[in-house]
Amino acid sequence: MKAGRPVVIAQKVKSDDRAWKQLRLARLPPFLFVFELKTKQQTKQAKVTRKLTIMASQPDLQLFSSLRYDPLLLPLTINTAAWDGEIKFFSPFYMLPFHRDRMLQAAEHFGWTKAADTIRGTEGFNFLLRKLNEAIDVKSETPLRVRTLLSHEGEIKVESNPVPKVERWTLYPERIPPPLIAEPKMEASPLTGGALTLGENDGIHGDAPKGETWDIIPDSFRTTPSPYTSYKTTSRDMYVSARERVGIKDMTEKKEVLLVSDKDGEIMEGSLTSVFFWRDSKWTTPSASSGGQIGTTRRWAIEEGYAAEGIVKVDSLVDGEECWISNGVRGFQYGKVKLA
Repeated sequence: MKAGRPVVIAQKVKSDDRAWKQLRLARLPPFLFVFELKTKQQTKQAKVTRKLTIMASQPDLQLFSSLRYDPLLLPLTINTAAWDGEIKFFSPFYMLPFHRDRMLQAAEHFGWTKAADTIRGTEGFNFLLRKLNEAIDVKSETPLRVRTLLSHEGEIKVESNPVPKVERWTLYPERIPPPLIAEPKMEASPLTGGALTLGENDGIHGDAPKGETWDIIPDSFRTTPSPYTSYKTTSRDMYVSARERVGIKDMTEKKEVLLVSDKDGEIMEGSLTSVFFWRDSKWTTPSASSGGQIGTTRRWAIEEGYAAEGIVKVDSLVDGEECWISNGVRGFQYGKVKLA
C-alpha cells in the first residue's frame, strides 16, 4: 500500500450497535476507510437489518465554514442573539454560532471526536471566537470573507480576503420580498388617491435589497448526494465541476449553478449558496433530504419564518422566474433562473 493515496477498505462486522463505537478511528492509517456494520435485531415479526457507514479521515480532509467579518454588524444585537451563555457581546462575525454549529455537526457525523470537542459548548465557542480575534484585525473597516478550517485533530486555521460592502438589510432583512407577480397591491394613497404597486426595482424598508440580478443556472449533470454534499468539507470536486460546466470562471461573477440530485431531479443547493424558490405562496428552500447542506443563512431564514423546507425539482423551474440565494459571506442576493 503506497502512502498518500486514498484507499477504500470495506469490512463487514456482525455485532450489536455498540461495536462501531469501539473502533478507534483516530489510530487508523490516514486513508479513507469505509466500514459497513450490520446489526440484526429480532422483532416479533421479522429481523431488521440496519447498515451504518462510517467515513473516517482522508489525509488532507478538513471541515470548514466561510463567514463574513464586517464592522457593519457591530451594533446589531440580532447578530449575537444565538450566542452561547448569558453574556452577549457585540461582534463583527456574521452568524458565528450557526457556523460553529455546522462544523460541530460535521465533526460528529464523521466521528472526529477531538475536533468536535474543540468547538463544543460555551467553552468551545469561546475558543473559536478567540482564534478568529487572533487571526483577524477586528479594528479594520474592510469587510472580509473569513474561511475557518477545522482539522481531524481539532486544529483551527483561519484564512481571509476582502469582499465588497453590502447594506445592513442584505445580511439581516426583515423580509425576503416575494416575486413581483405575488406582491399584493398597497393601500391607496390618501394624497394621490391612486393604488400603489411595487415596480421591479422598488422595495419596502427592511426588505432584502435586490441589487444586481444573479443568473441562477441548473447543472446539466446529476450529482449523487453524499456526506460531502450534506456537510461542508474541503472535498469539493462536485461543486468545482458544476461551476465549470456552466462557465463560471471567477468568484466575482454574478452567476450561480444549482446542483441537481440524481434522485428524481431534486435541486440540492447552489455551489456556494442556499437557494429559495417561490412555491405554494412562500419561499421554499430544498429539503436537507435532497442532499444539500444546512447553510447558516438558510437556517436563519427558516427559523425566522421567512422560508420553509420543501422538495423543489429541476423540471419545475421556469426561465426568468425570480429567486433568492444566500450564504454566510454575501447574505441574501436576488436572482433569476436562467435555463439553457
